[in-house]
Parts: sequence; structure tokens; C-alpha cells
Amino acid sequence: MTTESTAPTRLRVRLLCAGVAALLCACGPGGPKRETDDGSGGDNGGPSTGISVLAGDAVTGGSANNKGTAARFNTPRGLAVDTNGNVYVADTGNLTIRKIAPDGTVTTFAGLAGASGTTNDKGNRARFTQPTAVTIDGNGDLYVVDNLSIRKITPDADVSTVATLSFGNFGLDVQNYPAGIAADGNGNLFVTSGVDTRRIPISNPRSTTTLETGSVFPVYGTGQLVPRGVTVDPDGTVYVADLTRTLSRATSGATALTAFVGARNQEGNANGNASTARFKQLIALAIDKKGNLYGADAINNTVRKITTPDGTVTTPAGTTNSTTLRTGKLPGSFAQLRGIAVDGSGTLYATSGNAVVKIVLPQ
Repeated sequence: MTTESTAPTRLRVRLLCAGVAALLCACGPGGPKRETDDGSGGDNGGPSTGISVLAGDAVTGGSANNKGTAARFNTPRGLAVDTNGNVYVADTGNLTIRKIAPDGTVTTFAGLAGASGTTNDKGNRARFTQPTAVTIDGNGDLYVVDNLSIRKITPDADVSTVATLSFGNFGLDVQNYPAGIAADGNGNLFVTSGVDTRRIPISNPRSTTTLETGSVFPVYGTGQLVPRGVTVDPDGTVYVADLTRTLSRATSGATALTAFVGARNQEGNANGNASTARFKQLIALAIDKKGNLYGADAINNTVRKITTPDGTVTTPAGTTNSTTLRTGKLPGSFAQLRGIAVDGSGTLYATSGNAVVKIVLPQ
């Protein structure tokens, strides 16, 4: 027998079941699903275009060797990619050089986490003081800016010291220290600091050519490292984020930089042609096979694309002034950008917070 007190209860149960059935029909098998971006990629190796995490966690630091988001870095900065798609990272806070395989597996290539020094040796027996920038040459050798030294690491992880740069040219302010490096195809390294840009022959490091000299734009005494991006194209033309916030360049063998994009000591986030575009702080530069330049523009916290030879600037990735990593479809946003590199297929890699991210742009 149905009483007045039980009938409303049964009606509510029937309505609830009907609602659940309707929801399951609308969402398909498995019930409700999380909202995803068009470029989120799922489990098939990342997005066709967009931003994804290759390794690490943007917020959480550490030194764990693991795969993908289970790995940990501590303030990673510069990075470089070899011909096999391995990414090498100057893991500054851990005092190590880390290697990320194409599948996201992270190992420590050279150095030992937390152990500071200048020891030249192999693998984890070597020691670093402050690795901030890394480049790779045609032989697969890595060159690392390590405090005031340039260190070389062979493909089998043997570490040596190529040169120790004169301390007198840098002063006591951390802002003046070298923090950018690139290698050309003629045996030269290009190193940027807070006071100059140098071309250094690897075979004779004392025979240095100074391409620019002055003082970095930020005020002295801040105690902050101020990296400036540098990269070289296959013809030997070097591109430099110069001391006046202008993107400059020098052809192979030149003894001085010439302005390319931007205006001296003018900053901003404007896209446009070579004279109207503005940057905040191009802390890292990379160049692809087509001659397109890519810059990690700190403070703006965006990736800037500069075409050559005309110098047109666009912002293909990142949201100006956002400091939260948002993966998925472009433009997305980044935690603090500190480095950028590009592989042979045009895929970009960047250090963002404590993570290394992969950026695939439309072709």
C-alpha cells in the first residue's frame, strides 16, 4: 500500500533516475567528461599544434629523473636540441645539464644535483657552478656558459673547460655575467653578457672579437642575471638581443653589430615591421631552417617570431604579462620563460617555470 509520506519520495527517485539517464545519453559512454581544448592532444603524443609539457612541472621544482610530468627541474634556463631530437637543458638550480629524450624521459647528462664546483670529468663526476646557457655545434658537442667559464661536453658526456672569461670585464654585479651562447659552423662561439657580445674562436679563445660593448639596460645593483639571446644562421650571420633592447645582427667575419628590428632603448610588445615592432627582453633566441627567428621575450612572457630578411614580428604563442602555464591550443600562456630552442622540423622547446614545454606552430 502506498502512503502519502512515501509517494513523494518515490517520485523524486524516478525523476533523479530520468535525469541521470538523459545526462548519460548526452555525454556518451562513460558519463560526463572534462572540457578540453581543441589542441590538447590527449594520449597520442601531444597536440598537432599548440603547447604541451615535454617534461617537468611548471610550479613544482626538484631534481627527479623520470618521464614527462613526473620529472623535476629547478629553474631551468637555456636549452638546445640535437639532430636526434634530444633536448639538453641548463638546469641552473640543480647545477646540472639534463637530457630529455623525444619521449620525455629525463636523465642527468652531466654534473650532480646540488654539488657545485669546476671539476672536469665525465658525467656525474663533473661539477658546474652556474650553468645558464647551452648550445650545440655540428659535431654534437655542447658548449655551456657556466658562471665565467665556457665548458664543453662531448656526446659521451666528457666535460672540459674551453675558456675562462676575464673577470675584470664583467665587474662584480651578477647583472654583468655572461648568460647567452651560440655556435656557428666555422668553429666560433658567440657569448653575450651584461657588458658586451664576443666572438670567440674555439681553437684560440684568447683571440676574441668584441662585437658590441656598453652596459645592459636595467639599472646596476639589481643583483639579477640578465640573459640576452644570441643565435647563428647557417650562413654565419649572428643575431643578438643587443644591449639597447634592439635585435641586431652581424654577418660572418664582421666586427660590429648592425640594428635589425626595434628601436634603441624603446620597449614594448608591439608586432609589426622592423621599425615599429618592440620587445621587452629577448632573453633567448633560436632560428629554424627557413630562417625564421624565435625569441623568448621575458616580462612580456611571450614567444615572438621574426621573419628574415624583412624583420616582420608576430606573437604566435603566449599571452602578454600572463605568468601561468596554459597548455593546449594557441596562443596559450607560459610560466616564466627563460630559454628557447628549435629542432629540425620547426618544433619549438622552451623552459617555462620549472618545466620544459613543446610548442608546435602552424606551418
